[in-house]
Amino acid sequence: MLQIETLQAENNHLRQIYARQLAGEQASRLGEGHVQLDADLPLALDSALIPGQTGAMPAAQLEYRELFAALASVFPMGVFRTDHTGVLTHVDPQLEQIFGLPKSAFPNFGWLDRVHPDDLERVRQGWIQAISRGEGISVEFRIVRPDADITHVMVRNAPLRDAQGTVTSQLGFVQDITALRTLEAEARIKDELNRQIIATSPDCTMVLDLDGRVIQMTAQGCRLMEIERFDAAALPTWTNWWLRDGEPLAADALHQAREGRSARFVAECPTFKGTPKWWDTMISPIRSSEGRAMMLLVVSRDISELQRQQTAILEFNTELENRVRQRTDELAEAKDRITQALREAQELYNEAPCGYHSVDADGTFVLMNRTELQWLGYRRDDVIGLLHFRDIILPEQIPLARQRLSRIIAGEKLEPAEFTILRRNGQRFHGLLNTTAVYDEQGRFVRTNNTLVDISERKAAEEALREHQHFLRNITDHVPVLIAYVDRSGRYRFANAGHRQMYGIEPDQLIGKHMNEVFATPVWQEIEPLLAAALNGEARQLEAWRRDAAGRAVFVQVHYRPDTVDGITRGVFLQMVDITERKRIEERIHDMNEELETRIRVRSAELMASEQRFRLMVDNLRDYSIFFMDTAGRITDWTDSAQRMNGYNPVQMMGRHYGLLLNPNDPDAGIEEARRMLRLAASRGQHDMQTWQERRDGSRYWSHSVLIALRDNQGELLGYANVNRDMTDGKRLDDMMRNINDELEQRVVERTEQLVAANRDLESFSYSVSHDLRAPLRHISSFVSLLHEHMADRIDEVGVRYLNTIGNSARHMSQLIDGLLAFSRLGRAAMNPVPVDMNGLVATVVNQIAHDTEGRVVDWLVAPDLPVVQGDALLLREVWTNLLGNAFKYTRPRERAIIDVSWQIDPLLGYTFAVRDNGVGFDSKYSQKLFGVFQRLHRATEFEGTGIGLALTRRIVERHGGTIWAESRLGEGSVFHFSLPIEGLHPNEANPLSMPVPLEP
Repeated sequence: MLQIETLQAENNHLRQIYARQLAGEQASRLGEGHVQLDADLPLALDSALIPGQTGAMPAAQLEYRELFAALASVFPMGVFRTDHTGVLTHVDPQLEQIFGLPKSAFPNFGWLDRVHPDDLERVRQGWIQAISRGEGISVEFRIVRPDADITHVMVRNAPLRDAQGTVTSQLGFVQDITALRTLEAEARIKDELNRQIIATSPDCTMVLDLDGRVIQMTAQGCRLMEIERFDAAALPTWTNWWLRDGEPLAADALHQAREGRSARFVAECPTFKGTPKWWDTMISPIRSSEGRAMMLLVVSRDISELQRQQTAILEFNTELENRVRQRTDELAEAKDRITQALREAQELYNEAPCGYHSVDADGTFVLMNRTELQWLGYRRDDVIGLLHFRDIILPEQIPLARQRLSRIIAGEKLEPAEFTILRRNGQRFHGLLNTTAVYDEQGRFVRTNNTLVDISERKAAEEALREHQHFLRNITDHVPVLIAYVDRSGRYRFANAGHRQMYGIEPDQLIGKHMNEVFATPVWQEIEPLLAAALNGEARQLEAWRRDAAGRAVFVQVHYRPDTVDGITRGVFLQMVDITERKRIEERIHDMNEELETRIRVRSAELMASEQRFRLMVDNLRDYSIFFMDTAGRITDWTDSAQRMNGYNPVQMMGRHYGLLLNPNDPDAGIEEARRMLRLAASRGQHDMQTWQERRDGSRYWSHSVLIALRDNQGELLGYANVNRDMTDGKRLDDMMRNINDELEQRVVERTEQLVAANRDLESFSYSVSHDLRAPLRHISSFVSLLHEHMADRIDEVGVRYLNTIGNSARHMSQLIDGLLAFSRLGRAAMNPVPVDMNGLVATVVNQIAHDTEGRVVDWLVAPDLPVVQGDALLLREVWTNLLGNAFKYTRPRERAIIDVSWQIDPLLGYTFAVRDNGVGFDSKYSQKLFGVFQRLHRATEFEGTGIGLALTRRIVERHGGTIWAESRLGEGSVFHFSLPIEGLHPNEANPLSMPVPLEP
């Protein structure tokens, strides 16, 4: 508001100067000594900037113009001004650049055309309300630039009033905040990923930003604070949680942590359900690589029982101290605000928040504000007229500075540039330099106006962000969990290193890929509905068997958690955990529990019979074998099932070490491996492995072996049991499947060679059609002409009609051959996908057709905001030529033809375009017949044509991945629709393998 009040005072001052000048000129013209003018009368800005009759610009006008130029260079934002009715009277070049509009397009609310459709009504209502009430406005919205980019802007304006309080005009600023919104979106995704790996704690643990707002809280913290559903946006600032004297203690601790020091305090803070509690709280800074505090970690321990014994004594004194401290802080803050307001009011320009200087054509400083002088460490007398801009930058940046000065003198507009600025004491800082030129009345260069912004903190923040991303990547890569993030279209935006082991794909290669490109079709069909539910805001979970990159069967648990912000799901977080061991343990425990329950039900008297039945069961297993060992790994019970599977009898194995089975050829190595497995089984409860195992007779079988540690009720290790399963048949089946896959790949190669051969045959056919069939047609046409000339005097009217019929048929046949060749070549032609502006393409086709209107009245209704799509420009132009040409042709009987081109976005189809006309129409039951080769629904005597155009159109649209269809009624016109995918052509679709294209019936 101080800036606006300063500008208002400057505006009134310049108007009074201009009014006195007008008064002096009028008095000299009328010969009067004095003319009284109303100096407070609002003067239009454009009128104030018109030069006088002498051709020289008054000083007030130049000063007014320089004021706006200075504001545009000092503040990185656009400036505008309106009269009391809301009509624009001034826009600066920065505002033109933000909106992407020339100055002539802003009047009559032309700037509203650039407002995003979703924000248009809100902006219009806010503008009308503020102007009609004479109030200021502050609104954020989006604009659509001519290149279709979306820009976020913040608009603020305030009314300017005269001495009677009447609104005379509005002065406003527009700031581009797109980069801020983009950074916020990226930071939100990174914070969400980081929140998933925050370690739990028995205390109430949370993470705050530097302003004291809660970013994350552990599940234990939510339980202690009695928060049923954590929502950071709904929680008040952390310092507002505390009661009475706890709030200033929290605020002081927060301040110390922001400065990089840990702080500890004890205070009372009730839960969110009102339960009173006391907490022993430690708050510590989370530092960046430069040692600055980035976030704050808070750990609070519940000491309510201890504190209740001391509360009665300390409460009164603490409350008094907090009130004194709070009042002192408020008075100091009020004093600081008053002092700051006075200083800003006096030196708004000289104490701008950024550096400001001007240099002449030689690069010598002619102006410099106090802010920049303080940054550099110079006195004004040491700089003005003595120091050059090259003296305060690095030597290697001098050529860039000279080039920019030459370009600005030549009248070019410069983009902001970054320089390393040298202080007088040798220190450096990063600066962003924005340069504009000042010219005299004759257009000669006078000096530059330069805005210098210290961007050292931004540079540091960018470096910190990169380090944070690297830190987050390292953390997620070392977490034994597969983590990923996909957007609403199902494409990967983040993937950790777990994907390398699971899918054999590097994480960076997954970015941008769709999930159906990564998973096999059966797996994708299984997870697609889960992904769709998560995109609708519903969390989902899946447990299933999968094969990893090495071909191993793993049992995974997958969580699909929606990323929802303000009720809108922007993507899905994926988390996959390998729970194979747990699954197998559960299955084994389940089986063992059933067995134990059966044994427990048996009476004590039948214990020996039960043991015998168990022995018979173990000894008679076919595909399984079981044997038992002591704690050292020596075999204590060798069952018949173990003898059948391994070929060794009990005499050979009893008392021997289990490792002899693992490697009969090298017993020492086998025993060492067995001891390692026994240690794993003892620590985990069991250990399993899959490997080839050798029998006594030298034959091998594929073994799945489970080693189980046997413990009593006190946990004492009694020995081990080994359960071994012969899975040779399954192994052979896997090998057979790999052989089948190799054979299928060979068949694909052979089929490709056949398609290439067929393509060569089609090219030979096309050559024959284009050369061999054309020669007879040319002979027919030539001899018809010769016959007509030869018998010009002797041929009657019937003969002329016959000859004309033959000639017309030959020409029609030639047109059919041309269309057939074009249709054939289209299937083999390589495509060159580029961004295509549909507005320009449609305008070109309409202008081409409009040259042949032949006196017809045609209303072309073309949507002004047709999108930019990915495709082949030449082929898409052929689509518009055929569709608009058909609409033009079949509206010929109408006295006034209407052809409407519109579009919309379909969530499933993508960009959907429509060409509507009021022509003769057709029966809709024949709509699909239209797109066949040589298919027509009207006689050739009524409307000319070959029946190839719509077939070509259909083929072009399908090659772009889209569809085409038509709707119509006889006598009521037709509508032709076609769609194109939003993501455009994939690289493997742009240049498909040339192959024959079948002719359609």
